[in-house]
Amino acid sequence: MLLQIVKRDFQRNKIITIVLFIFIMLSALLVASASHIMMELSGSLNNLLDKSKAPHFVQMHAGPIDDTAIEKFVSDNHLVRDQQTVEMLGMDGSNVFLGNSQRSEENSVMDIGFVRQNHSFDLLLNLEDQVIQVSKGEIAVPIYYMQQKHLKIGDKVNISTGQFNREFIVIDFVRDVQMNPAIVSSKRFVVNDADLTALKANLGEIEYLIEFQLTDITKLSEFRNTYQSSNLPSKGPTIDYPLFKTLNALTDGIIAVVIILVSVLLIMIAILCLRFTMITTLEEDYSEIGVMKAIGIPQYDIRRIYLAKYITMAAFACVSGYLASLGVIRLFTANISLYLGAAPNSFFQHVVPVLAVSLIFGVVVLICRLMLRRVNRITAVEALRSGSVGEARINKRVFSLNKRKRLNVNAFLGIQDVYGRFKMYGLLFFVFVICVFIIIVPVNLLNTLQSPRFISYMGVGQSDIRIDLQQSGNIDQRFEAMMTTLKHDQDIEKFSPLVTSRFKVLGNDGVWESIQVETGDFSIFPLSYVNGAAPRSVNELALSDLNAKELNKSVGDSLLLLTAGIEKEMIVSGIYQDITNGGRTAKARLPYDPKTVLWYVVALDVKPDISVREKIDEYAKVFYPAKITYLESYLAQTLGNTIKQLRLVTIVAMAISISISVLMTSLFLKMMFAKDSLQMAIMRSIGFSLKDIRIQYLIRTLLVSGLGIIIGTIAAGTIGQSLVRMLGSFMGASQIQLVINPLVAYLILPVVFMMIVVITTLVSTVSLDKSSIAERIVE
Repeated sequence: MLLQIVKRDFQRNKIITIVLFIFIMLSALLVASASHIMMELSGSLNNLLDKSKAPHFVQMHAGPIDDTAIEKFVSDNHLVRDQQTVEMLGMDGSNVFLGNSQRSEENSVMDIGFVRQNHSFDLLLNLEDQVIQVSKGEIAVPIYYMQQKHLKIGDKVNISTGQFNREFIVIDFVRDVQMNPAIVSSKRFVVNDADLTALKANLGEIEYLIEFQLTDITKLSEFRNTYQSSNLPSKGPTIDYPLFKTLNALTDGIIAVVIILVSVLLIMIAILCLRFTMITTLEEDYSEIGVMKAIGIPQYDIRRIYLAKYITMAAFACVSGYLASLGVIRLFTANISLYLGAAPNSFFQHVVPVLAVSLIFGVVVLICRLMLRRVNRITAVEALRSGSVGEARINKRVFSLNKRKRLNVNAFLGIQDVYGRFKMYGLLFFVFVICVFIIIVPVNLLNTLQSPRFISYMGVGQSDIRIDLQQSGNIDQRFEAMMTTLKHDQDIEKFSPLVTSRFKVLGNDGVWESIQVETGDFSIFPLSYVNGAAPRSVNELALSDLNAKELNKSVGDSLLLLTAGIEKEMIVSGIYQDITNGGRTAKARLPYDPKTVLWYVVALDVKPDISVREKIDEYAKVFYPAKITYLESYLAQTLGNTIKQLRLVTIVAMAISISISVLMTSLFLKMMFAKDSLQMAIMRSIGFSLKDIRIQYLIRTLLVSGLGIIIGTIAAGTIGQSLVRMLGSFMGASQIQLVINPLVAYLILPVVFMMIVVITTLVSTVSLDKSSIAERIVE
């Protein structure tokens, strides 16, 4: 019997039922996809960390090392389970040619390193998660280059300096737990021991990765402080296990969060639509409910009749959404499978998406039950006497409107109707607000990641060119020679040398901790500060956001810095955002000791009439083997994959929002036509034309959509900004400011959205014809 009622109701309200079905299905599809991405990401990442035997702490070091001192430190430290020192041969990109390309990797932002396979831990895996083994003349290439350069098995990699040439055949691609993500600007190529020895004898510089696995990962901070307090090699950045997890999960984690946001907003629309539909249905069936109560049918059974329809529809929609997610999920998890590997099948990997979809179903059923409590308030006598609470109520003021000369009659009627029945129009208003929000926030986030200003969140001022000098035997002489050349270069508009050294800072627990401090003049290429400003004197220091939180410091606080063996009190002048080097950096105007220098950087701008590309090529030769980076292309190379996936999500979100707007506008107008049929018939009888009535409906939808667009745009700039900052906090950039293109966000998108609403309204009002109105008059 219930199925017959559901079937009959569907035939009576096909469009309404189909639209509701689509909304619930899309919500289920997106929430299932997002939860599947999160489970796949978690499973694949944990599998990679496990199979590669990821190190817990890594100290990168350029310069000579004392193996005996490291061995003694290991034997004396009970926290160390295993230790190895990895040789990595740093190669200048101008000497590396990938595939059939005749162009070298000279302009790449990536630092290229050649290594042999490790034997103990930090294992380099292939695409089948097996430990890579290469023979002489063979090479395994990072996945990043496979994707960016479209390399395949059997392609060639050539190393050439003019005097020395070596050709390798690509036999595999590398999954590297340390350097996998594109945002990490270092990549490891795997070669045979004999080939690495030959390469070391002819080019490149050795950098060491001093790696540790601990007996207790929870004591990582304690171990870090112990190592950095020792005199062991430390001329380079440190990276650790939590950072490996964060960087590997960053790209796909962002995508999953955006999809979850869209799915939550979509279920909100579905709930609004469901509420409106149920209210309309109960109003239409007011007399029938009265009859059922009059003949003695219990309220529970009446609610059960109505609930059957929505439970059946929600169940089919949720199941359909879940099944559809199985078909589209590969669009979003392909990058996870490529970089992290396929997660092993687990119970939770399949159960969590089902639970997420079940939650959608439960929310729909709960809303239905809450709405059906209205049945309890309907009495048989009142329902039979009044017939329907949905009867059209004609406003008597309608017939005196010809006295108003200032406003067009149709415009006034349209505005008055929205004002008088805004509770009803509120559904369409909130749908428009959410749809505009879903469109603008991803567009603004995408625009932010593509903006050159995003470089400031990496702790780097915005400039044309960045020159990096890494540790080497004669780094101080090379830096001085470079400074002399730059000072006499007439093509340079301005430049700023920055020197990163290691200092000691007194932590909250009274233990001296190591801290990387960049010194220089930060007014030339300024950063955007969350609070405060750049250091201006030698006793001021700016902290990265993560360092400020870990040290529990804010602007104006003091801290002790150990410089040249002397304790120096520093005042925190500002807090900035930095997602590089684990987000733990600082900036000051201190004198530095060349013995403690980790690396040198020079940022510069060329004059307007000078080609940046040509200048980069010139400096690559003059300052070889320094790394010359065109900052405009830096983001494209490091965040290119994230941007590509976010662009896909943005397109999907826009398509869904536009579809929802069209469906909801047409559905709402259909309901309004049915509800206002008597009023329209009366208006026609007193002289209003069909054109007048269509204009009134157009004005109503324009007013509601206009208000929705305004509020949706404001919400995207406020609530959307807060959501982006919450997302950025996981990256060490908790104060990311959305870069908004006013032309797109405030003009093009709203105008396009408004045009879609207008077209939908015009198409929907075509159904208003004389015959339907005449039939209503006859009734």
